[in-house]
Amino acid sequence: MIRRARDEDWEGARELWREADELHASIAPAYFRRASRGPDEWRTLLVAPEAAVFVAEDAAAAGLTGVVSARVYETPPDPAMVPLRRGHVELLVVARAARRRGVGRGLMAEVAAWARRQGAAELVLTVWDGNAAAEAFYERLGYRALSRVLHAKL
Repeated sequence: MIRRARDEDWEGARELWREADELHASIAPAYFRRASRGPDEWRTLLVAPEAAVFVAEDAAAAGLTGVVSARVYETPPDPAMVPLRRGHVELLVVARAARRRGVGRGLMAEVAAWARRQGAAELVLTVWDGNAAAEAFYERLGYRALSRVLHAKL
């Protein structure tokens, strides 16, 4: 079952969030570290008017099997950019034991429907280099590369 997240989902969401944080820290340690997140961050996200959080819940597994968070935003005011309202997926994580069972697909469908209701014309997200499984998942859903971010040590 996929539903809008609630305050009491924090404990289950924290475990899923930790999985994502650990993965990011392992593939991009110059940018990410293992973090200790608190319930205030969760509560702030739940009440942000431009944001939404959805969870996948499995009664048989007795807990959350996935979480997705997103925000909507307007194109920055730049005369060279086409004005457009977009949704941005900030986090999607599915518990390891629940992967390849449609949980991620269901969460992405739910967040896309929410973004459309908010007036978004498209949904964008970031996949960090080295996260081949996520890249393949999003490509199966029809997502394509829009840009590449390059960096150089100074």
